[in-house]
Amino acid sequence: MSKLEEVVQRFSATPILFVGSGMSRRYLNLPDWKGLLERLAKIVNDDEFTYSSYESRAKSLELKAGLMPKVAELIQIDFDEKWFTNPSIRTVEKPVLEKIKRNGLSPFKAEIAALIQKETEINQEYLEEIKKLAQISEKSIAGVITTNYDSFLEDTLNGFTTYVGQTQLIFSSIHGIAEIYKIHGSVENPESIIINEKDYFMFEEKSAYLAAKLMTIFMEYPIIFMGYSIGDTNIQKIIKSIVDCLDEEQVAILADRFIFIEYKENMNGVEISPFTMMIDQKPLIMKKIVLSDFMMLYNALSKKKTKLPVKILRRFKEELYNYTVTNVPTANLRVAALDDTRVDDEELVLAIGKVSDLGLKGLKGIDGNEWYRDIVLDDLEFTADEMLEYAFPKVSRQNSARLPIHKYLKRVTKEFPECQELANKLNFDLIISPSLKKQRKSGWEYTSVAQIWSHEKGSLERATRLLALLEEEQYDINELESVLKEIFSEDVNALQNASSPERTNIRRLILIYDYLKWGK
Repeated sequence: MSKLEEVVQRFSATPILFVGSGMSRRYLNLPDWKGLLERLAKIVNDDEFTYSSYESRAKSLELKAGLMPKVAELIQIDFDEKWFTNPSIRTVEKPVLEKIKRNGLSPFKAEIAALIQKETEINQEYLEEIKKLAQISEKSIAGVITTNYDSFLEDTLNGFTTYVGQTQLIFSSIHGIAEIYKIHGSVENPESIIINEKDYFMFEEKSAYLAAKLMTIFMEYPIIFMGYSIGDTNIQKIIKSIVDCLDEEQVAILADRFIFIEYKENMNGVEISPFTMMIDQKPLIMKKIVLSDFMMLYNALSKKKTKLPVKILRRFKEELYNYTVTNVPTANLRVAALDDTRVDDEELVLAIGKVSDLGLKGLKGIDGNEWYRDIVLDDLEFTADEMLEYAFPKVSRQNSARLPIHKYLKRVTKEFPECQELANKLNFDLIISPSLKKQRKSGWEYTSVAQIWSHEKGSLERATRLLALLEEEQYDINELESVLKEIFSEDVNALQNASSPERTNIRRLILIYDYLKWGK
């Protein structure tokens, strides 16, 4: 095992990559920050000393966010003025022109985005490295934080979700895995690009919120900084915003988690050594890895894998989060009834896998409410054959053999005599009880589903009871379907949460619906 592999194997988890412009220069041949500003300055004035003049002016002014943001601010003022008066320098597409015209987007930022998109081209020299990076992203990279504007990372990493800018990151429910955080903006959204002094000033104002959002990630995952100079002021400020929130003991923990990759041209092998960065008198110790061939790093990372692809882990983390917030399970998250006091915590299991692998066993756990709801919503991802073979015996016993079943019998590919026998008993006259039939005969004013629902739906119990008093020929199947779907749209667990009379009434309507739509 190489020394680099030993470092990776000591990681407590798969790492987060913190990616800078060096990666864009390597893989896309894009300019660095200074090179980008030089290109824009030359558009303002095609002279070899134009950029130098801006830099000279910037140095004579107060620098609130550093030299480069001030240079960008000066260039932007002149660039925007020229852009508005000289159509020949405009290269952006019509949708972006509309944003400049109507939303106040700076032409400077719009043209930066256009330039990067136009010149983005994979460097064939490093094609194998890029393929390897894409491959290891499936199980060996937990996520990415980047200050780059280009779309290389989201185009390369498989199934990662991208968040652009501080605002989107702060106000989104991030899950810390299989995600890309583009904290300085993106070419896909030119307004989000952070480049001038005002942008950086506002970024630093919000840095505490960003640090709070990223804190858990920094404390739980190894962080690999790559594509940055070790003295990069941007990266130091971001690290400072994190470190400022930690005590000395917590800062010491980061020593084993921070890895700084330094590129050295034409170097053979790898050098690994400790490196100390001073953050406001707090020493932050990290490992520095010097190399030329990034394939060595990617091969080492490939030895550290999650058992499941990270995009799958993120999917289920998101599903669990959404269920926690909404209490509404989805097609990808099945939650059985857990209100039985006889069920101990030790008996509960979270299973992740394909429905075809786990679902047939899960079918035996379906209850009557889920069965009835599926008749209307079709939200259980099982075939009719599977429903009748695996779920029917138990659900039928629990519901006194009174179940809507015509829908499934219409879709089966096999014979189910017991189910067919039940279906034969569930015609319209047998669904409606004698007591309801008597109520129907006394002074009845309504003649349609829509009429009853529009007048009576303020009381769910009364509306659903009155709907069962219609004659068979008075039912419009589309109106009845609309009513049932409206009930479930307001509460997908309507049957579980309804009162006993409401549940009885809704189930009766689903029996009628099932018979009229599939049984006649």
